[in-house]
Amino acid sequence: MAGSIKKAKTTKTKTSKTTTQTGPKKSKKSTHPKRSEKKHENSNSPKKINGKKCILYGIPILIIFALVAALIVVLTLGNVNFGEVKEEIKEEDKKEVEVCKTPECIMLAHHLSNWKDNSVDPCKDFFKYSCGKYNEHNVVEYSQLTKKTLILKGLIKEFLKKNKPSNSKTEQLMTHLFRKCEESKDESIKDKIEKERIEDIKKDALKIGWPLADPTWRESSFDLAELLEQIPTILDGERNEIGYGIFNIWIPAAQKIFIGATSESFTDFGTVKKVILKVLGKDASSNLDNKVKEINEFSKELRAIDASIPLSDDPNQKYSNNFKEMNDALPVFDYLIKSLLTKGSRSWRKISDLVYKDKRITANYLVYKYVSNSLRFTPGYSECHQVVINNLPLPSPRVFIRNHFDKGALKDVDKLVEDIRSSFIEMLEKSEWIHEKTRSAAIRKAKAMKKTISYPGELEKPGALDKHFNIQLDPSDSYYITMRKIDGASMNLLMDYVSSDFAMGPHFSLSSNAVHSFFGNSINIYAPIMDDPLFHTSFPNYAKIAGIGSIIGHEIGHGYDIKGINFDENGNLKTWFDGADQREYEKKAACLTNQYNNYDDPSFGKTLNGTLTVGEMMADEMGQDAAWRTFKKLDLSQEKRIIGFEDYSIEKLYFQIEATKRCSPRSPLTLEEQLKEVHATNSFRVNGVFANEKAFAEAFNCPTGSPMNPVKKCTMF
Repeated sequence: MAGSIKKAKTTKTKTSKTTTQTGPKKSKKSTHPKRSEKKHENSNSPKKINGKKCILYGIPILIIFALVAALIVVLTLGNVNFGEVKEEIKEEDKKEVEVCKTPECIMLAHHLSNWKDNSVDPCKDFFKYSCGKYNEHNVVEYSQLTKKTLILKGLIKEFLKKNKPSNSKTEQLMTHLFRKCEESKDESIKDKIEKERIEDIKKDALKIGWPLADPTWRESSFDLAELLEQIPTILDGERNEIGYGIFNIWIPAAQKIFIGATSESFTDFGTVKKVILKVLGKDASSNLDNKVKEINEFSKELRAIDASIPLSDDPNQKYSNNFKEMNDALPVFDYLIKSLLTKGSRSWRKISDLVYKDKRITANYLVYKYVSNSLRFTPGYSECHQVVINNLPLPSPRVFIRNHFDKGALKDVDKLVEDIRSSFIEMLEKSEWIHEKTRSAAIRKAKAMKKTISYPGELEKPGALDKHFNIQLDPSDSYYITMRKIDGASMNLLMDYVSSDFAMGPHFSLSSNAVHSFFGNSINIYAPIMDDPLFHTSFPNYAKIAGIGSIIGHEIGHGYDIKGINFDENGNLKTWFDGADQREYEKKAACLTNQYNNYDDPSFGKTLNGTLTVGEMMADEMGQDAAWRTFKKLDLSQEKRIIGFEDYSIEKLYFQIEATKRCSPRSPLTLEEQLKEVHATNSFRVNGVFANEKAFAEAFNCPTGSPMNPVKKCTMF
């Protein structure tokens, strides 16, 4: 029966049965073949066939038929490899197996059958066994998740190109930005648009007050708070950081604010001068070289102050989290200046001294930073749909969810998150090495962990985002003006997220992913990952768990990785590990690190470094543990089968489905690039994780000491 491994026994083939036959068996009672229960013309009638001829010709013919039938069965079910024996259900126990026949299940069956390389021993290299023929069936050289993200972007591109009329201001903004981006790439008017862009930046700089371009500027007019209000900009990257020239405001995926000295890198004399001349041209100061030197010196001193702040994993050492006292948040800069630049740490007082030492230099530097950041508002070589996705990360997923997402998945995934959470807590409860104090804190954190699945319901309502992107659009607005308006709206949205109960951080992104926030003690499961090929409502429960269960467990696990253990259930920095437990925990982390260091990767060999990837490897290990515990609670007798795997162990199938989500071509990264990656290679994320899983070795009957069943295993809890 399913779930156990039995040696196939040889049976006689009957036309009314479909029992697997491993080969013809000689009858002990007679050399004659057994007569069929069905009558066939020209085969069983003694009136038409001479008895001797039947003996002479009938036996070889039936033997040939039996061999052909056996061959067909073998080809249908797959060859037996490396001692892996196909299961056979006893005739008396056999009942009709229900199979999932939805298009999504058929596609899953296709992946499982066609990507697998049967010539590989699963106990030696399960990644290659499951994904060895992936390249033969995929034209695009990307992993499963990357391909899904590309499909999502294609759907957004299609939506933008159609440009259908919409009452949604947010969707109007998306199509407006797309059109302006396309216009800016028009070769016939490209030069004209660029000239207008530079002129707009210059007007903004002069309006703010730039001594470099305004000979009438006076120090008496310098007001730092007023100047800072006019120059903020969203910094590139995750769009959760606002730059003010002398400091940055960082908002993690939690309703908290951290203020820190700017850590931006600045360029050389020639680059600064080039930027200024590009915008000011002949209106630049006559002694421009001296002004450029002053700006460079200011930036060097600012960098030196930032560098003097001790490096620490504790952001409180570098950031001041006292912004909560400002209920109205920005733009109340008087409070900010007084609290940070006069009462803050020694580094803040150094910044204050630098800022007020020469107000003209400070003004020149800050407006230069504004101008430099403004010049990046050009689509460059990016495709215009990507520009929209990058700069409007909340509206873009909403388009996908409204038009292409099966919302029936939400209920299934919500239940799965709770099942995985329950299994994770069970793992902590049964851990044999943590003490009760640590155990209680760990369980408390798991129970308190918040979740956001897909997209908050309140944001799906028509017009829900419009008030947050209430931008006055003008058809005559240039690409630059449009981007400036979006930048301002994005900053306001960040502050709304912190100061109110806005449902989702504006640094949300359109991707097939899930994320964990240390500061929020929360996980976010993005909608695209709850879609095929990893998940579908029609999948059997074991396939749902194998598809995204370990991903959910992985994100929960980040709360307990090398950084996560420094945050409590409220997302505050706090040590809650017992001292002895901390030492044991570090040993377990070292085990994973060493395991990765010694892993012979198909793309990179034994050259990998587990120090940078240890947090992700911890999350992988804990996520797999929680997902397997959840799988074991299923009543497999009630589960539908996958086509072609009706008689295949569901335990084995579970691991194979898990592996296929990591299927990918040979890594395009160089070794230098891979060594900077925080995630382990896809090969290790299958082989390394499953090799540490005792249940995997049991399912595939892997010998002790084989690559997929090492004597020494690395586990966390």
